Parts: sequence; structure tokens; C-alpha cells
Amino acid sequence: MPSRRLHILLLCDFHPGTATTILEHIHAFPRFSQHHYYVLSNRGDLPAWLELSRFDGVIVHYSLIACYDNYLGADARRRIRDFDGFKAVFVQDDYRWINDTVNALAYMRITALFPLAGPDIIDQVYSPERLRGVHRETVLTGYVPEELARRPVKPFAERPIDVGYRARKVPMWIGSHTLQKWQIADRFLADAPRYGLTVDLSYREEDRIYGEQWIQFVSSCKAMLGTESGASVCDFTGEIQRNVEAHMRRHPDATFDELRDRYFKDEDGRIMMNVISPRTFEAACLRTLMILYEGHYSGILKPWRHYVPLRADHSNMDEVVEILRTPAKAQEIIDRAYQEIALNPAYTFRAMVQRVDQIIADTYQPRQERHGYSPAEFAWRTAATELDLTKYARVSSPLAISSEAPLASILSPLPDRRAVVSLPSQPLPHRIDLAFDLPLRVASVHLVWGSPAAAAVSGVVELMRRGASVARVNWDAPATQHTAVEMPSPRVRSNGIRLTFDAYHGSEQLCLHDLQLELETLPLREHLHRARIRLNDWLRHQISTRWMQLPPAGRGVLKRPLRATYDWFKGR
Repeated sequence: MPSRRLHILLLCDFHPGTATTILEHIHAFPRFSQHHYYVLSNRGDLPAWLELSRFDGVIVHYSLIACYDNYLGADARRRIRDFDGFKAVFVQDDYRWINDTVNALAYMRITALFPLAGPDIIDQVYSPERLRGVHRETVLTGYVPEELARRPVKPFAERPIDVGYRARKVPMWIGSHTLQKWQIADRFLADAPRYGLTVDLSYREEDRIYGEQWIQFVSSCKAMLGTESGASVCDFTGEIQRNVEAHMRRHPDATFDELRDRYFKDEDGRIMMNVISPRTFEAACLRTLMILYEGHYSGILKPWRHYVPLRADHSNMDEVVEILRTPAKAQEIIDRAYQEIALNPAYTFRAMVQRVDQIIADTYQPRQERHGYSPAEFAWRTAATELDLTKYARVSSPLAISSEAPLASILSPLPDRRAVVSLPSQPLPHRIDLAFDLPLRVASVHLVWGSPAAAAVSGVVELMRRGASVARVNWDAPATQHTAVEMPSPRVRSNGIRLTFDAYHGSEQLCLHDLQLELETLPLREHLHRARIRLNDWLRHQISTRWMQLPPAGRGVLKRPLRATYDWFKGR
């Protein structure tokens, strides 16, 4: 077991509007782990500044799709493959792109896999021959948010809605199991008037509810309908999805039975990936009665103990409504679900993260100490890239530099590079000069040292124009790996910078890893350059989407020549 706090990078994808369950899952890692997590929301290839060698481990969150270049780019997978620390991937939609996913996981040489596939089917989905030595641990779609379980809610009798429900119509190629998502709503809506029930049920996309409004909605309902999540079709090659989607484009009114009989009759139900939904944990926390289709629910929920079972044909509606109309009976089920599910530590995000910590301890032994990023540096790196224009600078210095890393590498965007070290016995102060290709308004200078002990104690930053100093900042700093120097306002245009270091914390040698310039505004040249990048990204997205739609045989023929062309373009 690691004897120190490790540095773990969590790669994920979130943005304003991301579902609460995804955000809670992502932020549970830095909140509950014994290790130091760095959360990086990023799609495609990894940023050039990101040095994986600073981390003990890399975890790819399920909000990224490991085999899909739009989410985790080919170069990102290569860098993860070359990384020598702990590597893990979380997968949620196990039923799609299975072969491509397994190939990506094997290529990256992962240490651990956290899928939804249960122990009874995991070997069928994630081949142990292809993933030799990989620790595979089944996880849940979601967990109990502990704050939600402590939230005050209205009593059962005071809730204005008898039964609520929200879902979406998922693609029919996922199988007959998913039909329940909207069948339960249609059938219950048809029955509700006969029983005089006040219901709010929908599976239309425009009726979906998110965030705090969703919590208020569940809290306003005496009961929530529900079904198991998952799929009854596992599409190993992607062929089923491609065929069904192509058929739907030609015949948008095609029925499920028609599509199943034509494209996946033999696969529907062969491997059942039915799992508990995160919505059940939310209902238990908010003391809302659950009326669920009969199912396994990952072995967690028990009928009549934690939920009211509704038969798929709704033939026991009288029995269900009787519970709903008898508050004492309903409250008994609600209370058991709250005590045994919502307040059960085993089903919390905390427990999930602690289990991941244990697997890291069991499968990874650090061979060397890694320092990660300071909070200030990581925050700056992830937030300030829009105004980082170091690429317009050229560097020079009177110092004699070790041959292991040239002076210019402090401006290099290449990842995992060495720090620039001056030769010993060169008198202080040390100086570095930067010249710009065009006039720039520099807002701040960021210095990243080879280690905290190598950081400068004090120094001077001067903005230069035609060889003369036009702004000057004297600074001193503690022994941290990242030093940020803010330039005074108003920011003036300059065509260069002079950096002077008076002394260092641990030696008399310069040991500078990289240097970044943050500007106040972008010049026109950079605006045009970034417009071209956005166009290229759009084209890459279109190409990647079309690539995933090709049949496996076609991709097999094209993969090698396209990879050779990509490597040539990248200069590898």
C-alpha cells in the first residue's frame, strides 16, 4: 500500500448543464479520496502542458468514451499507454462499441477497469484474454449523495402529486429491455384517471428536469415510477446500431418489432445488462415511495421492502394504488428504503471512492516520488490557456546551460520534457531574455521550476521595448514549484521581457522547467489562428463521427494507412 498521498489525474468531460449525477460522481474523487486528485475536463488530445510523469495515476471517467477520438484522442491514448503509473477507466454504457472499447483499453495497458457489467456477464463483455492482468471491479450507475439524505422534505400526505416520472426514449437498438422506459409511463397514464390519481409523467425530451428543479419535483411527489437501467442488447461491433440507424433514416416510422426481427433478434436478451438507476437513490433520499417494475436492481432493492412492485402488464394496479392510498403502509416502505438504502454507508460516493483507493493500494506500488502540480499552478494551467501566447517568444541567456535540455525547451509545448539546468559555479544573479515576434501586452509571467527546492527566492521582471525597460516588478516567493508575477496596470506594449533571479532556495543553479506568458488581450493574428483551429476541430469531429459509422471491416482496411498519414502529419 502506498505510504504517501498520491497524485491522481482524473480526465473527464463536464460543462454547464451537465447532469447532476455525473457532476457528483466526478467531484466525489477529490472530496473523499485519501489521495490528491486533479480534475481536468478535456476532450480530444491532452493539452501539451500536461505532464503525465508528474502523476502517480490517471483515471479516465465515464463521461469520456475511451475508444472515441472526439472524447479521448488517439494521441491521448498513446500518452496514457506510455505512462508508467496506475491507469484506470470507468465505463457506463458497456453495451455499445464493446470491441472498440476493449481494444482501446488493451492498447492503453490499463491497470483497473470499473464497468457496470456484473460478475455474471463481465467475462462475456470484457474479454479476460484481451485484458490480461487487469483488475475488473463492477460499480453502480450512481450512488447516494449524503447531503441529499439529510435534506428536509414534505411529509407524504402533503405532497401535491401522487405519482411522478421522467425518462427519455432511448434508441431501439439497445433492446426490448429499454422499451419499459416509456411503456411504464404510457400504461400508467392510461390507468390513472380510473383511480383518480394526480400524475406528472413524461418521457419527452422537452419535459426533462435538471438540477435543483429535479430535486424539488421528486420531493413534491408521493411516489415515483421507475425501471431498471441498462440494455438487453450488447452491440460488440457497432453493426446493430449502424443498421438500425440507417433503417430509421429510410423508414422513420419503423416499429420496434420490425427492427428487432430484422437486425438483432438473436442478440436481444442474450446478455442482459440490467442495473439499478441513480434515480432510485435520489427517491430513497427524498423519502419518496418507489413504484418500480419488477427486477433485480443490482441486488440492492427488494420488492415490498424498499419499493412497490408493478407488473409489466400493470395487472396489479389495484394493489399498487391501495398502498398509495394507505399512508401508513406507504410510509413503512418509504422508511425502510430511507434507513437501509439512503443511510447505508455502502451505497455512498464515499464508499465508492474508498474502494478505488483500496484497489490503487492493491495494484500499484510507486517506484519514485512524484510531485504533481501545486493547486495554484494547476488552476492557472487549466484556466489561462486562452491568453497563453508564449509561442510568440524567443529566448536567450548569458548562462551556460547543461546539454540535457536546451534553453529553448522552457518555451516548448512538448509534454514530459526535462527542466533547463545551468552549469554550476556561474555567479548570481542569473538572467534570461525573451524577445517577441510582435508587440504584446503581458499581464503576468508564470515560472515553473524543476522542483519546489529549485524555486528562486527573489527576482525582477522587466518589460522591454527597443532595449529599454518600460515596466518593472520586484518579487519574492516561497519554495513552491510555480511562481506567478503580475505586471502592473495599465499594461503596456512591449517587444521583450528580461528576467533576473537573485537567489534560489536549494542551490545556486538555475533549474527552470517552463515559462508561460499570459496576455491581457489577444492580437488579431491570434484570433485568426484560433478561427482556423476551430474549423479544423469541426472537421475532425465530422471525420471521427463518420469513422465510427463505418463497418469494422472497412475500418480494418483503412486504419493502417490513415495511422501512417496521421503520424507523418504529426511529425512522428
